[in-house]
Amino acid sequence: MKARLIILLSALLLWCPAWGEDFEFIVIGDTRPRFESESFRPFENLIVKINQLKPSLIVNLGDLIYGYGFPSKEKQWNKYQSVIKAIEAPYYQVPGNHDTHSRSARKIYGRRFGKFYQSFDRGDCHFVLLDNNEGQRWGNLGPAQLEWLRRDLQQTQARSVFVFLHFPVWEPERITPEYYKFWADTLHPLFKASRVKAVFGGHYHTYGPTREFDGIRYFITGGGGAELRPEYRKSGGEYHFMKVKVTGENFDVRVVTEHGELTDPEADIMGGLQFAARNVSRIGIHGDAQELRSGTTFNVSVANPYPDALAGEASWVVDSSAFSVEPATATVQIPVGATRQYQFTLKALQDKPSLSSLPRLQFSVTAGRKLHRFHREVRFLQAIQTPYRPAPVLDGRLGDWAGVPKLNLGEATSGGELASCHDEQNLYLAMTLPAADAEEVEEIGFSDEVQIGLARRLSGTDFGGDQLRLGFHSDSREVRDRTPGHKTESKIPGARIFSRAEGLRKTYEVAIPLRLLKGVNATPGNRVVMDISFPVPDSRPESTEPANPRANSFAYRIRYGSDSLVPVYFVELNLERRR
Repeated sequence: MKARLIILLSALLLWCPAWGEDFEFIVIGDTRPRFESESFRPFENLIVKINQLKPSLIVNLGDLIYGYGFPSKEKQWNKYQSVIKAIEAPYYQVPGNHDTHSRSARKIYGRRFGKFYQSFDRGDCHFVLLDNNEGQRWGNLGPAQLEWLRRDLQQTQARSVFVFLHFPVWEPERITPEYYKFWADTLHPLFKASRVKAVFGGHYHTYGPTREFDGIRYFITGGGGAELRPEYRKSGGEYHFMKVKVTGENFDVRVVTEHGELTDPEADIMGGLQFAARNVSRIGIHGDAQELRSGTTFNVSVANPYPDALAGEASWVVDSSAFSVEPATATVQIPVGATRQYQFTLKALQDKPSLSSLPRLQFSVTAGRKLHRFHREVRFLQAIQTPYRPAPVLDGRLGDWAGVPKLNLGEATSGGELASCHDEQNLYLAMTLPAADAEEVEEIGFSDEVQIGLARRLSGTDFGGDQLRLGFHSDSREVRDRTPGHKTESKIPGARIFSRAEGLRKTYEVAIPLRLLKGVNATPGNRVVMDISFPVPDSRPESTEPANPRANSFAYRIRYGSDSLVPVYFVELNLERRR
């Protein structure tokens, strides 16, 4: 027995760095298989790379199995535990929503692994692993765990602290306001006072965006095996893990992908997509078949907000059987503070081109040390006349909307209907949309039933980011401000919403003061681009998840780790002049 104990202690000493010595650790997230699959192949491929690096330890940020939709989880856990036997370094994990999405699933996790949260030391560093899915709430730390965290951080004498959790609650556009506020008011101040150097989160199947608040770096890494988010994959994102080297009080990050090793800026594609949302126009054209066959010319505007020149290249990814785009590439050169337009011509090669075959424009641009990789997709816009007329009575009934043009949004079962008009004071919207399942909304914690973004037309074909974004719920007559960068949970002054349930659908009437829409030039005779987002109920009954779930459905959000609304329908409002 004594000899065996000596062998175990010797093995631990080989893996554990001495006090104050340099060492490396690995962070990986969302290693689960896809729906109804037992294949951990992407994760297993990354395990081979991890073992070659011989790290001191590994932390998995959760979503270890698929979990959802299965009457029994035991077979999935058996497979997972057989896969991680191949890992040759000390291995730690936190639970994700897929692992503990229900009370019964949580009991299974507890029985198999015991700890939901814990802490330990390696060298002169303290590692804190949290479970922020308590009560099946995405982003929640219960009071007992929070008290444990306070004591743990107060007691540690380590020089550097690293924190790991599943949900990146520091992203206000991606998490419910309640838990973003909990991070801003409680967690971040606690981290700031406790020598925390970095916080690592997963859940979103991407790398990035990387943030820094008060000297604490916040990372997102969720590319360990689950389906990569479509926008991330289209911009070049790959399966990956993080390699973190600790040297004294400093640390350095490298992102190891299937095909190489990247620095944090090189790997942070999501930061590039956020740069695009703020500084690069979107491409919106009308899907008229004849016009597309003869060719549509459009512009893409790029602004440079940096104190250095912005330079790089933009190139088209095209299905050559369906479309052609000229020129195929463009050199980007933008002086400090300037904006440049790049013109292209899109031509359809088929009578009925499909949305799935639309080309996308990929950018790789640099300003100083800032590198951005992102893409812009062509969007088909639906157009609707927005007449000038007396204000409707906002009561959730649409009797006084007779004669106002209506627009169908998507399929009858999953889409809706939209009408719009305006007077001197307000823009009015009437929408009939499918009602989201109450249990699905409760499980994910959605704060809005509908979100509307309003953007300015920059030319005949390009439009900017949302200048104003509104969120509302049928249980309240208040309209909330969801505009990126604005204060969380603030109300839109003067905006009103009335709703009425009609079977499996809900009718919404909304009034938006025109004085709030000066940024989008919402004046008579002009055009405004609006995107509408709402949770799409899953098809029922359906025993298996479709190969490609509908965007913004519950299945889509579970698959791609998204609990935020995404634009589904793009509509151009043509504001008519007063007659």
